[in-house]
Amino acid sequence: MRMAAAAPGFRTLGDGAAVAWSLLLPALCCVAAFVIVPVISLGLYSFWERLPTGAVQQVFTTANWRELLGDSYYAGMLFKTLKLAAAVTLLCALVGYGPAYYITLLPPRRRAILVTLLFLPSWISYVVRSMSWLPILGKEGLLNTILGGSGLTSGPLPLLYNEFSVVLGMVQFLLPLMIVNIYIGLQAVDRKLVDAARTLGATDAQAFFAVTFPIAWPGLAAGCLLTFILAMGAYITPQILGGPGTSYYANLVFETFVAQQDWPLGAALSLVIIFFLVAGLVLYGRLAGISTMFREVRR
Repeated sequence: MRMAAAAPGFRTLGDGAAVAWSLLLPALCCVAAFVIVPVISLGLYSFWERLPTGAVQQVFTTANWRELLGDSYYAGMLFKTLKLAAAVTLLCALVGYGPAYYITLLPPRRRAILVTLLFLPSWISYVVRSMSWLPILGKEGLLNTILGGSGLTSGPLPLLYNEFSVVLGMVQFLLPLMIVNIYIGLQAVDRKLVDAARTLGATDAQAFFAVTFPIAWPGLAAGCLLTFILAMGAYITPQILGGPGTSYYANLVFETFVAQQDWPLGAALSLVIIFFLVAGLVLYGRLAGISTMFREVRR
């Protein structure tokens, strides 16, 4: 006997899978074209040979990787960039947790207004936002003028074109992203659990570290992952706010590709950044689970 025909409007499992794949197909094609293919191209370029004329010869060689792994200059630049990314991530987490927690305590209407305000800086060009620090941190800038006029300093402080200005500019850029991710994590905390902990005698601090922080941890971890990766690949901020001694790994990649025209070595340098991206995702998966990134979407 044949099975009865499906009722009108009833979608079978096969139809649902077909619709899902049809919706995913454009995004998968974009990922393949703009992510997977370029990464594979970088991998091929990293094993090709650069001729003295600057041309690239498609001959297999490991010279680029031997130079990258054998020269202490590249290791030092990478370590310097890792320290910068870690410092920026730590500052964003420490500064951003308080505002994110405060937003969750507000009524929905005011909460929506503040979340919208967090995205307002992204309406302004990243280059403009970085350059806005020049008249503030310069020797005759706003901050030095205020400090000198109040008698707190005897001369202008070196606030610009150093690591301090680079860190400050990157924290300004990445802090809203950290706050949003922490806020999303805190949204998963049931206030009834916090109230129950207080009813059982826990102080506000004990309730926070025993209930709120563990539940909201995936949001903080996602914010740290995003901030660290973006800080690792930052190029504009060190270029504008950094001095001669404040070049970082992304600047090195740019100089290798553009100034030196050494595409095979530049490809090898770029793959190191991609390695840390994948390592960050793996670490996040171990600590919080990749599925937690999409928890709010499913709710």
